Amino acid sequence: MKKLSVKAILSTLLMIVFLIIVFTGALLYFGRTGVVLGFSRHLLREAHFWAAVSMCALEAAHFFLHFRIYRVELRAFRRRRKG
Repeated sequence: MKKLSVKAILSTLLMIVFLIIVFTGALLYFGRTGVVLGFSRHLLREAHFWAAVSMCALEAAHFFLHFRIYRVELRAFRRRRKG
């Protein structure tokens, strides 16, 4: 698979997981009762936790695939500060 395809899939997965984290977090925060929109608080907490774990793994892969770009940005930042 081409590197660009992997990056596109990774970015899409990151967006989906981010939305899951936001949705479950909002339901947990605003829904103070035992069941929110048909979901138990336990299920929401589990989904929120595992989405966060998934996001950490996806972010690590994202950083690995974009490390070269990150190095270039750091060099440019250092030059600008010295300059």
